[in-house]
Amino acid sequence: MTFKDKFSKIVFVLITLFCVAIAPIVLAEEVVAASNSYENQVLNLVNQERLKAGVAPLEMDNELFDAAKIRSKEIKTYFSHTRPDGSSCFSISPKLMGENIAWGQRTPKEVMKTWMNSPPHRSNILDPSFKSMGVGYFKKGSSYWVQLFSDKKAVGEIKKPKAPSFSLNSGKKKIEIKWNKVSGASGYQIYRSTNKNGKFEVKKTLKNGNTHQYTDKNLKKRIYYYRIKSYTVIGGKREFSNFSPIKSMTPK
Repeated sequence: MTFKDKFSKIVFVLITLFCVAIAPIVLAEEVVAASNSYENQVLNLVNQERLKAGVAPLEMDNELFDAAKIRSKEIKTYFSHTRPDGSSCFSISPKLMGENIAWGQRTPKEVMKTWMNSPPHRSNILDPSFKSMGVGYFKKGSSYWVQLFSDKKAVGEIKKPKAPSFSLNSGKKKIEIKWNKVSGASGYQIYRSTNKNGKFEVKKTLKNGNTHQYTDKNLKKRIYYYRIKSYTVIGGKREFSNFSPIKSMTPK
């Protein structure tokens, strides 16, 4: 084997090992992204079944959504309609009229198939007296699923938060951005452009409404333009504010 052949073989082995190493990471990111929409997928599947049965669709209720998220974690500890503290599942919300729980199913389609093949669970899903629901999904080792049903209409309309006002402070190859905390905000998105009238792209999404600063690093000595949106999440949906006014600065 020539030196060239040996070198080519070594390069091939290194590339193969690298691909194997990053594959689980890519897959993990895909799973996380999918899980973020699982609750809404379950709601859509429920309404598909109700449509087939000639029953009015359900809406996601914000209070029940939050309660279902709590219950999805509780059933990992104690898989029962009785809560870990010994109280009934109905203690979690005064509007709760029915609960479906499940664990182990990997996707919304799988868990809906399980529920629809069980008469008591199917009865809740197709109950014409129900008008709203909350869906909870929790994954830690296995997957845990909860549906909470109510005969009350969904409440808790998402309201747009205010756009934050912000200030810029330049440093060496960096710009520090500080903004006022927006009441009720779940997080913020920072947009950046190198052209005031050009396209602004999301530089950073911050998922903490209490965060009020961010440092943009490794910048060139040129002018950068910024604007910010705040957002709130209720019932699994994200609602953004309007854009803040544009501000600009050149790093030192």
